[in-house]
This record gives sequence, structure tokens and C-alpha cells, in this order.
Amino acid sequence: MRAGLIEKMKKALMMAVCLMFLLLPAGAAAGGIQDTAGVVDSATLIKKARLFDGRVVTYRGEVIGDVMVRAEGVWLNVNDDAYSLQGERFVLAGYNQGLSILAPLGTEDRIKRTGRYDWRGDYIEVEGTFFRSSGAHGGTMLIEARSVKVLKPGFRLEHPISRNRLIAAAGFLAIATLVLWLSQGIARTRRRRSHPLGGQDG
Repeated sequence: MRAGLIEKMKKALMMAVCLMFLLLPAGAAAGGIQDTAGVVDSATLIKKARLFDGRVVTYRGEVIGDVMVRAEGVWLNVNDDAYSLQGERFVLAGYNQGLSILAPLGTEDRIKRTGRYDWRGDYIEVEGTFFRSSGAHGGTMLIEARSVKVLKPGFRLEHPISRNRLIAAAGFLAIATLVLWLSQGIARTRRRRSHPLGGQDG
């Protein structure tokens, strides 16, 4: 009698567990990340590459370097580091960080400015599939974009002159001037000693 009751309880428990999994949202059992993962930064994608592999993500950042048009699409380097959101004044803020993007052909016509020393590149939003190691592209970590949208156009940067650097430059200039003046004085003294006034060679 007791054995039969225990068996019924086990079956009821198993049914409850199965029902719970059926009622969970899609992807919740896989660590809470669904097939469409939403906006994700490069640091998270790199750190949790296996978890996001093959999932659709939204990624935002600054286009830097060259826009490379190839048969398979348009290659972009997109950084989402501290620099990408800075204003018109460049401020030193650590290291660069970003991802490679393979965008659809035609994207090159929408990218008007890329990040360089004097320019902030277009700030874009990319939606596409993240691959931690793309077999089709030599094992590169990338996002294969299905859409690219320019959120903010690029603009010229101002590089403020550091007061400390100006002081250091002035100091070096003063030292160089002093060394040159001393060396010329030493050279004149040697010439006088080798050619005394009123004396003749030979």
C-alpha cells in the first residue's frame, strides 16, 4: 500500500517538473539567454563567447579604420570602448576594444566617416548573428550583420594640449639651449688657447 503511494507521488512530481519546464520562457533553461539576446557589448561577448555563439545580438559602437568591401560583404572594425562615446574633445581613456563586423554589401555607402586621429567615426547599431569562431572566415570572432544603422555621424576631434607636456617641452628646450651655449663657449675658449692674441703659427 505504502509502495503504491510512493510510486504515485514520484509520478506526480515528475509531471510537475515537466510542466514547469514547458511553462518556462524559451531559452530560460539555457542560462537566461534567448536566441535573440538584445544589446550586448564586446566585453560580454568576448568573455561569454560560448554562451552567445550562434545567437542574434544587437551591438553598438564607432566604426574605425578602413571600410573593406569584399565579395562576401563589407568588413568593418567597430569599437565600443570608452572613446566611442566621447564628445568633440579627445580624452585619454585606456585601451581600445571592439569586434569585427561582416555587413551586407551596400553598407559602405552609408558609412561616411571612420575613426582616425582627427576624426570620430560614425556610431552605428548592428543586428546580426555572433560567431565566436567563424569557420567560413578563418576562425575569426565576428558578428555577421543583417542590418546596420547609423545612430550618430562622425565628427572632427579636438586634441587639447597638455599643460604638463608644454612645461616639459619648455624645460627640454631650455636645457638644449644651455648645452649649446656651453659647448660654443668651450669651443671659443679652446680656439683662444690654441691661437693666443698677437701670436703666429709656425
